[in-house]
Amino acid sequence: MSIYEKSYTLGPVYKWRLEQYVSPWPNQRTAIEDWRKRLEPVAKSDFDTFLKNMAKRAEWHYPDIDGLRGKKYRGLSELRWISGNVQHRVIGYTLSDHHYLMLIGCTHKQRRYTPTSCLDSAAERRKRVERGEACYSEYPLITDRGTSR
Repeated sequence: MSIYEKSYTLGPVYKWRLEQYVSPWPNQRTAIEDWRKRLEPVAKSDFDTFLKNMAKRAEWHYPDIDGLRGKKYRGLSELRWISGNVQHRVIGYTLSDHHYLMLIGCTHKQRRYTPTSCLDSAAERRKRVERGEACYSEYPLITDRGTSR
């Protein structure tokens, strides 16, 4: 019984710490939580599952993550998954070993992002964080499928 209790209470082992961009004061909006709220229920569930699986992996590889191209976006990457035949993306970058900052969520279809300015927004958000004008907070992984946030 005690072995069962230990394995039950330990829960999943996350190897990655996921952060999300928080807009400057006075709004202080959480970029990824706010974006997630606007997703359809199935897309929310797929996103939650995708992030939980990514957080458990020791290393991330293509096609789940890919670096962005272009000098302006150097160092930025996109987490990639499909939900309901729609390609979803979260643009961000690695802060340190196994520590990822998610800057903005979007969709991708035929080489076009929605919102169309998401890559430029991500680049600008990274600059704001690096200059200390904006901050980030830990992204709470949704571990209960019954949770609707």
